[in-house]
Amino acid sequence: MNNQSLYICFNSIMLLMLMWLPEMVVAQQNISLETCIQKGLENNLDFQIQQLKIAYADKAQRSKGSRFLPQVAGGLTHNYSFGSTIDPASNARVSSNIQSNNFTVDANVSIFNFSELWESKLLGDDRTLALQNKAVLTRDYTLQLIQLYYDTYAAQEWKKVVSKQLEHSKEQLERIENEVNEGAKPVSDLYDIQVLYTQEKKIALQTAQEEANKKALLSHWINSSIDSSTTLTFIPPENGQVFIGTGYSPNVKLEELKAQKLTHEYKQLLAGYLPRVTLSYSYGTFYSSTIQGIFDTSLQFGSQLRNNKNQFLGLHVQVPIFSRGDRQRAQQLKTIEIQEQQQLVEKTRVDFENSYSLEKQKKRQYEMLAPTLREGLEVAEKSLQTTQAKFEFGRIDISAYRMAKNQVLVASYDLLKNNLYYAMSNSLLKEMDTKSNETASN
Repeated sequence: MNNQSLYICFNSIMLLMLMWLPEMVVAQQNISLETCIQKGLENNLDFQIQQLKIAYADKAQRSKGSRFLPQVAGGLTHNYSFGSTIDPASNARVSSNIQSNNFTVDANVSIFNFSELWESKLLGDDRTLALQNKAVLTRDYTLQLIQLYYDTYAAQEWKKVVSKQLEHSKEQLERIENEVNEGAKPVSDLYDIQVLYTQEKKIALQTAQEEANKKALLSHWINSSIDSSTTLTFIPPENGQVFIGTGYSPNVKLEELKAQKLTHEYKQLLAGYLPRVTLSYSYGTFYSSTIQGIFDTSLQFGSQLRNNKNQFLGLHVQVPIFSRGDRQRAQQLKTIEIQEQQQLVEKTRVDFENSYSLEKQKKRQYEMLAPTLREGLEVAEKSLQTTQAKFEFGRIDISAYRMAKNQVLVASYDLLKNNLYYAMSNSLLKEMDTKSNETASN
């Protein structure tokens, strides 16, 4: 293949890429609520921190049986003793410099320790709490993300409405400019429409800035790139969709697990009234010899290590008798903690049920209000059409035209806000009704 053929092939490939590039870019810019939630759960650093806490709780766990395995330790000591003593045979002072070595292997087994039995249970509670904390974090994050997404979506759609109104005003501006140039209208009409167009340009710019700020905030929230050119999309909920049940709150479950752990801690305090039984075993041997000085050290143990072996076996029972009231005081304090936590469980449940019931009520209200708002927008648009015709023929001034446009803008905003609030309530209720965020099985 010659250079000219390569050049033609390269140009053909580049042309195809340029033809497909706009579609690829557009496809990459569309993002839905579900995608935002997925990216947020993958990229949010709080979840990664919580996952490390779960891993820590996993590593900290120990089985009950392992707590009663023997603890074995070996020891080796090498000692010097320098001095003198009286020889009974000659009644003379003689040197008593001695080197000695001791070798021991010690083993301790806890036969009964009530506190150790419940320690494993408490560590298991820590892991369960770490998992439930993740579920709470996921639910709270998702609910806030839903609200942020719909606020951003509202800003995006409202910018479209304002931009459309600005286009209409620009058409009127160009029309009046032509008529003023032809002498059909006075210059004052041009000034009036220029004032209206400038005001709407300011509103359009502010709306675009608000959209950019909200998309930037959404981008930070999910820790992913979202710029002002990104198009947010969502699937409108079905009208009349009903959620059954009273919802599910991982926060309530978390508080219940905390109450359960406090109960286990109370039971562990009973160990202060029960005896502890420990079995000890020791095996050792020693070697010693007289020396003239430290430089006379000899490690030739000979037969002493075999002859001086000794073993020790002991059973140690510790029975609590008097603790100055510390145990009873600890139990009383723990009882108060349990009662306080039970009240917190009930408060969390009531708060969730109230918020869930209120959200269902707000959704019904949005649904009831929608037909009236649609009717109001239709009437405002018809009024703008007739008012615009009268304005073009010079039968009314710019004030009436501005008022008709404002009525359409207000009606459009009210309907858009109501529809999106209805969709947001639907998404919130759907999230509050699901138990998929309960991660206790992970």
